[in-house]
Amino acid sequence: MSFITKSTIYPIYTLWAIEWKQRHYLTEYLNKNQIVKIYLISGISDQWYGRTDLLRLKYNHDGTLMNCDVPCIWNVTDLGNLTLEELKTADVLLCVDYHILPEKKSWEGQKFVQFSIEPYINCPSCSGDIEGFDFRSTYNESSEVHTSYIRSDPNIWLKKQPFNVENLDKNSTIVSFIASHWTDFRENWVPKLQAHIPVASFGVVQRNTDWNIHPDCEALEKNTNDHYEDFNAKDCIIEKYPFYLSIENSQEPDYSSEKLWDPFKLGVVPIVWGAPNTRSYLPHPKSAIFIEDYPNVEDLANHLKYLVENRTAYLEYHQWRNLTNWPDGFERKAYMSMYNMECNICKEVARLRVIEGRVEM
Repeated sequence: MSFITKSTIYPIYTLWAIEWKQRHYLTEYLNKNQIVKIYLISGISDQWYGRTDLLRLKYNHDGTLMNCDVPCIWNVTDLGNLTLEELKTADVLLCVDYHILPEKKSWEGQKFVQFSIEPYINCPSCSGDIEGFDFRSTYNESSEVHTSYIRSDPNIWLKKQPFNVENLDKNSTIVSFIASHWTDFRENWVPKLQAHIPVASFGVVQRNTDWNIHPDCEALEKNTNDHYEDFNAKDCIIEKYPFYLSIENSQEPDYSSEKLWDPFKLGVVPIVWGAPNTRSYLPHPKSAIFIEDYPNVEDLANHLKYLVENRTAYLEYHQWRNLTNWPDGFERKAYMSMYNMECNICKEVARLRVIEGRVEM
């Protein structure tokens, strides 16, 4: 048995300097089809993952993930349920947010990985360099496997018909908002907008509208007792209105939650307050409306009213749906996303295996 070593692949060993997609293409080739085995150690903090993202995964007959260039086994389990043999054969033990992994690794090449897409304001202990992890997957592009909140294939978004503003009447509410966490900005700014234009708020924050106003959306709620935590129900609500308030809970660089991405998927226009670099990774410069671009709330409200009364002007915010190529910033977010997260982590583990000279020939 022989192995690929660092010297064998030089100068390809400088994989860190290669663009992320090229890095993965090289990894697929150099990994020699060896399986990566990952156990996500379950705990309280990963419950949202188990009831949402985990359910979308599909598997081949051998238990590996479908649509992943590197053969990857991805299992979710309690640490206490793993046998000694399983621990010894695991390439990765991964936890969500908090460190709940063993004190020691079972073998030298094993990796401990943290996955967290929570901003600092929600989880201070999830941010920064936490001792004990070999690498991290977070929303921040400085992390080894950065992961955006995009949860579907953006190429499908191109086929979505924009909201038809011609179906509105003069008394229609044109803005929706769903948020579960209070922040100073949400508390103070949303009422200012409501003073000029109606806003249908369905979440905990500034709630003024019941979900049963849209029975079809109410019927979609399946997984929780809170409608705003169910993606299907939220999507149904969002696409009922031409605009959606994409107000994040903080303005941390790179942090854009589903509040930014879901409106694109659903054929509506997001009204954005969030990461200072959001513009650098939009699908198009004119795909969103930024609160900061207006000198006051009344001017923003008047612009929204103008757009719903002028279909051509509203559709200018949907011209990006005719794109044949994504801009680089958005393509990076689309590829390094929740939609691809599991496979991207597997590819990073395989890449480290190559660099460390542990690939069997």
